[in-house]
Amino acid sequence: MDSISLLPDDFLLHILSLLPTKDVLNTSVLSKRWRYLWKLVPKLQYIDIDENADHGIFVRFVDRSLLLSMAPVLESLHLKLGRQCSDVDIGFWVRVAVEQGLRELNFDYEHYQIVPCRLPQSLFTCGTLVVLKLKNVSLKDVQFPVCFKLLKTLHLESVIFLDDESPKKLLSSCPILEVLDLTREDDDVDNVTSFSVMVPSLQRLIYNGGFGAELVMNTPSLKYFKTLDCGYECMIEYLPEIVEAHVEVTCSNTDDILKSLASVKRLLLCLPSEPELPTGSIFHQLEHLDFCTCDTEWDLLMFMLKHSPKLRSLMLNDVSITHGYTIVSQSPMFHWEEPNSVPETLMFVLETLEWRNYRGWKIEKELATFILKHSRRLKIATFSPADCPQVRMELRTTVGMKYRILTELARLPRGSAECEFVFG
Repeated sequence: MDSISLLPDDFLLHILSLLPTKDVLNTSVLSKRWRYLWKLVPKLQYIDIDENADHGIFVRFVDRSLLLSMAPVLESLHLKLGRQCSDVDIGFWVRVAVEQGLRELNFDYEHYQIVPCRLPQSLFTCGTLVVLKLKNVSLKDVQFPVCFKLLKTLHLESVIFLDDESPKKLLSSCPILEVLDLTREDDDVDNVTSFSVMVPSLQRLIYNGGFGAELVMNTPSLKYFKTLDCGYECMIEYLPEIVEAHVEVTCSNTDDILKSLASVKRLLLCLPSEPELPTGSIFHQLEHLDFCTCDTEWDLLMFMLKHSPKLRSLMLNDVSITHGYTIVSQSPMFHWEEPNSVPETLMFVLETLEWRNYRGWKIEKELATFILKHSRRLKIATFSPADCPQVRMELRTTVGMKYRILTELARLPRGSAECEFVFG
């Protein structure tokens, strides 16, 4: 007997749960013990992305294996469909899963040319669901009210609603929701002009908004917030429990956004040129700032340094390169006017400086000079050149440029005698 067959059923079922259901079913021919073991696997995964495969065979396979499943509780159903599939077939699969006490549904309709799928009403009254992930789905025909009394995690990508009220009704049906991951198309695609997230229990929110999309938030328990938003406006109520935030927005009301994040401890910030700055806001808890250099001015950075009395770590980075965008200009500004007074945080608190995608531009050198000269408690300063493959060839940092940048940086005066300089 092979060694794997000596393992207890629980171990074998866990291993089988990691495989696509098609491969799991193939194990039934191994021996008498394996013949029916596949029926007890609590996690089912069906993948149909091969355009050359017989779609009818796939549909019949899903039908048969779902109906033969004997797992006491169906922990997970993952449907990854790359070809158009009948709403009738999908509805049947989801209904069967719901009847088996489904705890997690991951429905991934991959092909964007496909008309969004409509799911059965029984899904929206499933009292056992803990995790729900939907991609390329239409909720226009969902009859409210719905009930997700145990749902803690909700992912919505390219989901179409009936109107602005539909998302409100959906989220209000999730009384203990903790995680929301939302990716929207432009507002004329999903039929929602203003997307409202009013969830008192929510602790983690990831939001990717299209052009024209508006976001309204009231999430007092939120601890983690990440947004890449191209919308016109982002209205956020104060977040008293926020710990970490990644904010990349193009909207105009940046002052309101910054006010809502006053309690944050770790912050990534990428704002449009000449952003509106709040008055009277102090980031009393901020310890780490990741500041984007792609399309912002140093005045915003000086504002953050002035109003962050506990800031010990500062990272400067062009996030457009991180996202794989191409640099279009060789210098966002030609000169920068140093502030009349040096922020106390810079002089007495800052310990770590890291500058990624440093290009040695005049405006960058001016800021580097200012920070290194006035940071009396700085322990380490790390500079990394911009040699990411996404950068246009003519803007990449050559070996000769790296040597010039290294030489210039090494000669800059440092306010801290203990500061270690790292390049590369």
